[in-house]
Amino acid sequence: MKISRLRKQQICTLARNELKAGGALSLPVDPIAFAQNKDIVVQSFDPPEKDISGFLMQLGNNFGIGYSSQIKSVGFQHFTVAHELGHYLIDGHVQAVLAEGKHLSRAGYIAKDQYEREADVFATEFLMPWALVSPIIAGQERGMDAIRLIAEQCQSSLLASAIRFTEITKECAAVVLSRSGTIDYMVASDGFRQIPGIDWLRKKEDVPPDTLSYEKSCDSDWIETAQSESGRIDLVEWFPDVSGVYASEDVVGLGRYGRLLTLLVADYDPDDPEDDDDPSSGSEYIDRWSSGVFRGR
Repeated sequence: MKISRLRKQQICTLARNELKAGGALSLPVDPIAFAQNKDIVVQSFDPPEKDISGFLMQLGNNFGIGYSSQIKSVGFQHFTVAHELGHYLIDGHVQAVLAEGKHLSRAGYIAKDQYEREADVFATEFLMPWALVSPIIAGQERGMDAIRLIAEQCQSSLLASAIRFTEITKECAAVVLSRSGTIDYMVASDGFRQIPGIDWLRKKEDVPPDTLSYEKSCDSDWIETAQSESGRIDLVEWFPDVSGVYASEDVVGLGRYGRLLTLLVADYDPDDPEDDDDPSSGSEYIDRWSSGVFRGR
């Protein structure tokens, strides 16, 4: 279920207000320490199923958050804890997800359930606040270098950082996640969506042949050792209705997660109308962040 623009504004404002109240106005944000300061017990656990990434539980008036011991990436651990914090803090979530006293979350950034999507929105803004990440993206680094810098400074996973990059960047960028040659999902910047002929890549479609991503998608050793490679490509190989647009194609193995991350950055100049709802627009945005006054997006 899609989250409305107003609902996203409410959740992002909640995350920002929680950060301000906790004095977390710089990177990185530590969600474990934040939860513990709210008297929430946080610990790792051995999941009963491989794809279970975390849990939120309630016992009387006490709450606990767990993250899977199978998660070795600090970035994934942080996102898992921040996601569960979202369930704890967003209005209506405790009643909805803790009806049986314990809620299990499963790995995978794009969920269909509304509560899971809302918790992801909270975790994204909490760990990678727009006000603090947009200056990184506006800096000298571009594409995958900017994504790696976000991951480094936010102590977030490369995948979460890549998705956040597409939400903020002015570049024509798309992120594709795949496993064993099959697409999990695609996200893209506003600029990329404006390229004529772009069609959305959907879950369970095959990674197109004659792409660097296809070459690496079934190489499990390459993926599990978190290797990376870059190339150039005509976007027609990915999107048959696109004509005359070339792009960089960066591919990165995501280690034990077993997925391939692809970043496409197109050589295309999109229309760039003034967007009054863009929270990063205006020179006073950082001041509004520090003072706790925000304009929603």
